[in-house]
Amino acid sequence: MTTIQQLNTFNKIKHFIALTIPIILTQFAITGGSFVSVVLTGQYSTVDLAGISVGFNLWTACYYGIIGIHLGISPIIAQLLGAKEKDNIPTIIYHGLILSVCFFLLMILLGLTVLDPILTQLQLEPTAYEVCWQYLKAIAVGLFPLILTCVLRNTLDCHGYTHYTMYIILCGLGLHIFLDYALILGHFGFPALGGLGAGIATAIAYWFNFLAFLCVLILGKPFKEYRLFLHPFTFDLTYIQEQLRLGIPIGLAIFAESSIFSLAGIAATAYGTSIIAAHQAALSFTSLFYGVPLSIGIAATITVGYAVGAKQLQDAKVYSYIARGLAVVLAMTICLYTFTHLPTIAGYYTNDPNMVDLIGSFLSYAVFFTVIDALGTPIQGILRGYKDVRIISIIALSSFCGTSIPIAAIFTFIFNYGPYAIWIGLLGSTLIAAMLFTWRVWFIQNKKNKQLDISYV
Repeated sequence: MTTIQQLNTFNKIKHFIALTIPIILTQFAITGGSFVSVVLTGQYSTVDLAGISVGFNLWTACYYGIIGIHLGISPIIAQLLGAKEKDNIPTIIYHGLILSVCFFLLMILLGLTVLDPILTQLQLEPTAYEVCWQYLKAIAVGLFPLILTCVLRNTLDCHGYTHYTMYIILCGLGLHIFLDYALILGHFGFPALGGLGAGIATAIAYWFNFLAFLCVLILGKPFKEYRLFLHPFTFDLTYIQEQLRLGIPIGLAIFAESSIFSLAGIAATAYGTSIIAAHQAALSFTSLFYGVPLSIGIAATITVGYAVGAKQLQDAKVYSYIARGLAVVLAMTICLYTFTHLPTIAGYYTNDPNMVDLIGSFLSYAVFFTVIDALGTPIQGILRGYKDVRIISIIALSSFCGTSIPIAAIFTFIFNYGPYAIWIGLLGSTLIAAMLFTWRVWFIQNKKNKQLDISYV
């Protein structure tokens, strides 16, 4: 990584943007696969779209929580690189992979024990229920490589090689789109499988990404000095504890936000198949553009963590302002474009003319979420760079879980907003979280002593 303390403010902006652009493209590629799956499944049938939306919402909350826990490895590696202490990095990677295996086994256990009772309680249409189960079984095949990839990708990104990640994920996206087109709609001699095809395409793409990341870390010139997997290592529980100490609060924060969205998707089942499909279309839109502030947050963790590790606290502060400013500018640009093209965007999700207006109405709420989320998500990345992670989980749990449901209930039962009350609850809780995260960064940067305890948790 560039020696950031040698850069002036303008060059810091250029450095941050150069680091962020590959991460944004990577996140678009990651969510783009799901986006294409939703769009093509909607073209196949509204019932299949409803089925995969329920399945998607059931497993992604847990998965995003696991992603968050693995993000605990990012500030550890970033600060080691900033302090010029690289010897322990391979051991950290090994222990991160061990955690991944444990998380995979836990998700499979949960799937075997609680999925069927949950699906039964939702009382889906029989066809949607069957599609949901088929989709989840296919996804399960790709969970193992997907979770392992979290560790490998974070390792590459923390070293500043975000363009490697971008190339891998973009290739994976190309494969994902081809398989979606072939297996969902039935092209190139393949049968039209609908929602099942979406699950199979996703699982194959996850395996491709994992193998590509593994090859880069083993064979790539920048990482050969680590000699990964070429010599034995000693298991040390303290490394696991350190990653969990930082990762669990991050995971809880991401789980709190993602679980609220999953719960919202499940709540939409009360309004029928058309509402489920329209809600999922809007949700896929937010997931696609959520990659922008999330990517900026990842870049902020790397740059702020590196600066803090090098004891350049003023540089860390400058990077935090760059991250927040860039997020707001990009979010406003997305908002402006979407509001002026709502019918066109809604039409991508369905071949049913009667569904276009319904999807468009949900998308109008999703656009506001994109702007509000840009105020809070990058700040979580900044706080991770300072290793100030416990407060992230406290704010996320109290705001997303503590306010979203009450706000949605008020607009449902008092103001009769119907299914749109779900999105009002999401918007309100996200705005509250953004204000609290902003206060916390201000507190850390301006009220703490100059001798900031970078290990504060």
